[in-house]
Amino acid sequence: MQSDIDLRGLLGIIRRQLWLIVSVVVGLTAIAAVITYSLEPRYSASAQVFVDTAGKGILDTEETVRNTTADNARVETEVVITRTDEILLSVITSENLVADDEFGVKVSLVDRVLQFLRLGEPTPADSADAAAKVLDNFRDAVSVSRRGLTYVIDVTVTSRDPAKAARLANTVARASIQRQMDTKVAAIQEARDRVQPALEQARQTLTSTSRSIDTFIDRNIELLREQGSPGVGMFYDELTRIRGQRERDFQRIQTIDQTLRQNDYGSLFQNLQSDAAKELQQRQEELTGEIARADEDEAIELRSELQRVTDAIRDEATRAMDQYRGQLATAEQQETSVRSNLLNAVMGSNLPDAAVGDLYSLANQVQSAKKNFDDLSMQAGRMDILAALQLPDSGVISNATPPRDPSYPKKRVILPVAFMMSLALGIGLAFVREYFVGGLTSEEQVQSVLRLPLASISPREAEEAAQETGARTLSDIIIRSPLSMFAESVRRIRVAIDQYLFKTQGIREEGSGGTVIMVSSALPNEGKSTIALSLARTYALSGKRTLLIDCDLRKPSLHRHLGLEPSTGFVEFLRGAETGASLPKLTVTDQPTGLTVLLSGRRSNFPTDDLFMGPEIARLIAVARRNFDYIILDTPPVEPVVDGLYLARHADVIVFIVRWAVTPQASAKHAVAALRESAPEGTPILAVLNQQERTKLFGYQTYSDYYVN
Repeated sequence: MQSDIDLRGLLGIIRRQLWLIVSVVVGLTAIAAVITYSLEPRYSASAQVFVDTAGKGILDTEETVRNTTADNARVETEVVITRTDEILLSVITSENLVADDEFGVKVSLVDRVLQFLRLGEPTPADSADAAAKVLDNFRDAVSVSRRGLTYVIDVTVTSRDPAKAARLANTVARASIQRQMDTKVAAIQEARDRVQPALEQARQTLTSTSRSIDTFIDRNIELLREQGSPGVGMFYDELTRIRGQRERDFQRIQTIDQTLRQNDYGSLFQNLQSDAAKELQQRQEELTGEIARADEDEAIELRSELQRVTDAIRDEATRAMDQYRGQLATAEQQETSVRSNLLNAVMGSNLPDAAVGDLYSLANQVQSAKKNFDDLSMQAGRMDILAALQLPDSGVISNATPPRDPSYPKKRVILPVAFMMSLALGIGLAFVREYFVGGLTSEEQVQSVLRLPLASISPREAEEAAQETGARTLSDIIIRSPLSMFAESVRRIRVAIDQYLFKTQGIREEGSGGTVIMVSSALPNEGKSTIALSLARTYALSGKRTLLIDCDLRKPSLHRHLGLEPSTGFVEFLRGAETGASLPKLTVTDQPTGLTVLLSGRRSNFPTDDLFMGPEIARLIAVARRNFDYIILDTPPVEPVVDGLYLARHADVIVFIVRWAVTPQASAKHAVAALRESAPEGTPILAVLNQQERTKLFGYQTYSDYYVN
């Protein structure tokens, strides 16, 4: 049941503050929509890269053992590497982003203003600053992330142009893979570079040991011819011939290359010694002579032909050098073969033991040097092959494509979120206005905030409207226009009071004593005195003996409503002065209604709350109870002064006036709490919403024919 009541109260608050909620929702959502649609759209394109953590090369055949921890670290490392400045700078260079209108260097707003005003020209940024700015701009547009716990990396680039976003995302992905490839190749080449000095040293050692054997044979060739096998002399002579031919071919190559560099074609023809070279030489000489005898136009064509002949001569020289290089390679192979046969023949000869020992020692050194050289050559060759056949450990499995929809601003997300946030803010402001800031405007709000029953809602009456009916003040409407909406609202207050008295006391018997009705409010200028006088007149017009007491000694106003002069007799009576005044002598009669009124006059030289603490006020009210059916107390507001709190002790019913949409809720709640503390236990407090706009009254248009103003 309690949850139903709370839900009903919540819905009541929303209904009462619906205009505020709708205004906030519509306003903030509209602002969010305007801002969202005014923002420049951005498009995000993503390329997916697969990271193969096995790291196998193309020549590796064995399976590697997977390590989940190491694999995760490897993938995360690739994510970090892909966003490094080195890769981004390579993309900036390849795509020329320095000159790009989105990521490139832009003229600042200040420089543009100064240029427009002709106060200065923009200072161009140096290359380092420009590159740094472009790198910062591009870094903000690049996002690299791992997709869950997979081996897939998303490379995302955001740009104003969807095609550019896709192109840059693919470029970043390829740059990352290329860097990975370059790193692997560089590592292999670095290892090869470390092997190269050792290989060169092994080559020199092999050459030195081979020459040692050659020196030994040259030194002992005569002895070897006499005591060695018959083939020693033959192999030695053949080796000498091959060396000579090899030396001549090498010399020819050097000479031809030098003459080519010096454009010495005369010496070149002497070294070429071929029929083709002779024909080219003859043609060159003919063209040179013709050019000397020809006119300008013919000379141009002859020079072109001479250039073609010269190019043919150089080609013939290059062909000759290639031929001699081939002969050198053949000679080297023959020399190696003949040297091996010579060494075998020498080893089979009948030599002295000392010579045989020296020869074997030299042969072992050559064999060891050759093996070391062959091993190092094989390693260097394998590294060259590995560098040429390297594959990256990552690969693009899905190229980025131009996106259709922008990634920013996300209208489908921003607008619903803005709507929900504005709705939450609107509801929050509605609660703040309901309970803390705004005034009270409805019966549900009065019941929810003040926890009071609402006796009536009185309409706002303009002074001009009251004067049209012949009324001097608003309270005269009760007399001049008894069927008006205002008069009806006052009668509703009377009905609410009588219903309470009937429920609590039943039908009252004659002589049971009058009822004290206290009319109070939280703040001044809430229409309290007007309601008090109007309520008293309705009781008087219904034939009830009614007494209205002006208890607002600080600021009495009933005499102005009645058009009478203020009197100080009430104040003197409360002070206990020996004036000999009695209740009939202190009161006046409202002639139109027969209402008895006890007026007061302001005296400011003493605290008025002391007057309501003494026995005189209690004695006065006791006498009034015996002589009147209803005693209505027009009391001062509770918040500024405490007089009303003392008078609440004597009240049977309290009518609490709240000015519609004006009285602050905090003040109203504080005043009601103070009245509850001061009044006798169980004293009812009935709320009245006063001065509500007629157009806000429920059913005003429907039931307006029932009222006569």
